[in-house]
Amino acid sequence: MKKRLLCSLITLMACQSPKKEEQAPTTIPSASSEQATTKQNSNNFENTTPTPTARPDFPIGSVVYVLSKAEEQATALAENQSQATESFALGSKLVILGEEGPYYKVKKGSHEGYILKSEVGYQDEAFTHKELEQVSSLIEYKGTTHTPKDLDNLSEFFSISLISEADYQQALEHSPKSFDKGEEIEKKGKILSLPCQKKVAKYEDNSLEGFEAVYTYVGEHEAIGQYIVQVTGTQVVPYILTDKITGNELYMDGFPLLSADKKHIITLHTDPIHGVSDIALYHIEGTTPLRLKALVKASFAWWKCAMSPQTPIFLGEDNALYAAIYLLGLAEEHPAKLLYIRLVIKD
Repeated sequence: MKKRLLCSLITLMACQSPKKEEQAPTTIPSASSEQATTKQNSNNFENTTPTPTARPDFPIGSVVYVLSKAEEQATALAENQSQATESFALGSKLVILGEEGPYYKVKKGSHEGYILKSEVGYQDEAFTHKELEQVSSLIEYKGTTHTPKDLDNLSEFFSISLISEADYQQALEHSPKSFDKGEEIEKKGKILSLPCQKKVAKYEDNSLEGFEAVYTYVGEHEAIGQYIVQVTGTQVVPYILTDKITGNELYMDGFPLLSADKKHIITLHTDPIHGVSDIALYHIEGTTPLRLKALVKASFAWWKCAMSPQTPIFLGEDNALYAAIYLLGLAEEHPAKLLYIRLVIKD
């Protein structure tokens, strides 16, 4: 029976010849490229077509939509596959986790499954309020790595909404300074020395094979007694808070923004390797020395922040965080596709 179905499928696929003008261009991304260069126009695909035209491969982490269904084809192929396909509704928004032959492994919310590559594609669509707060992975929750399995959003900690570019620019124009200039500290050669009360904290530039780190003094958060050190290079944590009393270090995945009420430190950045945006919110438990409790660390599911000097991530005078973002899975990141968010920390 399986053999007859497979033969019928091969005959059916051989007989079908989609029109050239309806077929989307296919580009296979190279292993070294960070982003796919394929472009997708969802208007080229009809939901009623029994066998959809070929669509380009999308890199892992892309956000795609179910644009058509091919139930008969999926059933025949699934009989020769170890995994079962899922029946995702048309228009469902999915994150690609991997690929196996003609299938993508995908995730919708906390649910994972498989779907034919030919059924999905890119579609430019606005975010819902819920999607802005959804996460693809929860790293830390209220001081522990034992995270709730069913928690897939950050509404407990933040309220995130889309705003206009004009509102973003106005907030940026009136935003307070993000750190204090602090004392003059000069780097001597490859060594950065920070004078703390109990010791001198030293950072030496490295240029070893496979690991490079260059340390730069940025300034300080005077209110909580911390030096701010930026680290650039490969495989490095980009920022360090160094306690001005003890010299102890706290590593930050993004620039440590201090809330106006001095109760929280928040970081938001895009991981250059994995291409996802991570957020971390810390509660300040004490300042002599600095003690932090990680309230939440997570990766966002549907968007990533733009890491550009023209679109900085900052805290406004209203103590809300502002950022420019891209939809995950864009074939090309262009300023015209930027969206803007306002994130409010909940007490």
